[in-house]
Amino acid sequence: MVLALGTAPWLLSNGQDTMPAGVSQELPAEEMTIEQTLAVPEVPSKLNAFVKGYMKREALALLKAGYKVETMRKGEIVIATIPTDKLFEPNDTALSKSAASLLKPFLPYFRVPGKFKVILALHTDDSGSDTYLSSLSEKRIVSLYDYFDSNASDTESLTGYPMAANEPLKDNNSRSNRAENRRLEIYIVPDKVLIEEMKKSK
Repeated sequence: MVLALGTAPWLLSNGQDTMPAGVSQELPAEEMTIEQTLAVPEVPSKLNAFVKGYMKREALALLKAGYKVETMRKGEIVIATIPTDKLFEPNDTALSKSAASLLKPFLPYFRVPGKFKVILALHTDDSGSDTYLSSLSEKRIVSLYDYFDSNASDTESLTGYPMAANEPLKDNNSRSNRAENRRLEIYIVPDKVLIEEMKKSK
């Protein structure tokens, strides 16, 4: 896994659904921001409809399984959200007993190396100092990686971003709002093998 410190996805920060300008595919993974990681590999425009159709089926399957699901990059990327209260006890960094059942449906994305990239973005509320929240989200990302590393066949495509409280969904001014801000976002990104498969099927 690559553990990287980055800013939040451009979709969440400015509402755009296109790739940021000037994204380089040459940077080492650990130096890439989450925006850059989500932007590559670029799907050729003639294959967009095929990849979008494939990813729509993945999104519907996760939606049916009970996850909050969104898409970005014109439907090419699927985002599943899990409240971290279902994965961790308060202020704890070890996965709870119920976490495995929530993470297990994502194991198939690791079966074929190079078919998908899986990106984890771990968010907290603002209850604590910046140093504490950064440490908490980093340690939780590591626990998530340990789960996937122990249960998936290949985790080279896994990248984790400890976001701390940098990108709240709502103002941290109530218990319910803070609960919504505490979340794990799992991004499923089509990688080179899937793009090649779509090219052949086309």
